[in-house]
Amino acid sequence: DVIGHVREATVGEVDQAIAVARSFQPEWDRLRGARRAGILERAADLVEANTAEFMALAAREAGKTPHDTVAEIRETVGFLRYYALQARQRFELPTRLPGPTGETNELSLHGKGVFACISPWNFPLAIFTGQVSAALAAGNTVLAKPADQTPAIAALAVRLLHEAGVPREALQFLPGRGSVVGARLTADPRIAGVALTGSMDTAHVINRALAARDAPLAAFIAETGGQNAMIVDSSALVEQVVLDVMQSAFNSAGQRCSALRVLFLQNDIAPRVLKMLTGAMEQLQIGNPALIATDVGPVITATAQRDLLSHVSRLQKTAKPVFEMNLPAADVAGHFVAPMVYE
Repeated sequence: DVIGHVREATVGEVDQAIAVARSFQPEWDRLRGARRAGILERAADLVEANTAEFMALAAREAGKTPHDTVAEIRETVGFLRYYALQARQRFELPTRLPGPTGETNELSLHGKGVFACISPWNFPLAIFTGQVSAALAAGNTVLAKPADQTPAIAALAVRLLHEAGVPREALQFLPGRGSVVGARLTADPRIAGVALTGSMDTAHVINRALAARDAPLAAFIAETGGQNAMIVDSSALVEQVVLDVMQSAFNSAGQRCSALRVLFLQNDIAPRVLKMLTGAMEQLQIGNPALIATDVGPVITATAQRDLLSHVSRLQKTAKPVFEMNLPAADVAGHFVAPMVYE
């Protein structure tokens, strides 16, 4: 039971981790890019070898279905191999630059220092590992803070990275609440950079915290949410439209920044698209995410469920229902919200 053994880091542990990472960063940065690349490639192999464990954890901790988890594992492996390639090509040896007057000019790339990587619950393996592997590839040491809701998946990913050869001083795991662990990290003047995937509100909070420090300007990489739309005209192949709508809107129970929220249809093809879409939605299976037959699992928390149902309540008063799925039986555990379409 990995979930039961993930303990929140204390403020003192955060401070100590920053000191260790800062002290070790020059040594990690001096390591040849090819050496760091080899470690990340071994980590990719280990992630693939632990597919079953990740699938079980993702279903239990994040409510992810098998097909969503397999796609996420593939993305994770892709991140590790991509950043390994970048380390080998861009951080191995200096690049020779032109010397117009006969001088020798070289460009070499180095890490900035200690990076705090703060990742979300909707892609608890892929985005978590992507942030960490990018920072490690570039010669930075990393303090990895996973989402509050999904620490066990991240804990296994960190264990495999250590097993692959990442020194513990170069990658430290700091689970906990954003208001405690995240706030301590982003306010510390020893942090050289922050990578965040999360809400716009969180990005603003971190931006203000970094600006308020009496320290050199930190790098801040923020990937936040959005309102995504698809526009379909009469030239589109309806079957392809419906397939794309289903995947974008309902995979991961709609819980991703790229999920389709608004579908604009040209009047000429709207009736045909809606008829085919409702037919496809009738085939969706909503329920236990551990089962291979399940298409749509639960949303992450009771709070998320309440917010979504509040939005549904507003739509029911202002829009025409096109299709509303039935929820699974009451004995299926989880916070479920049925896929719906309103016109």
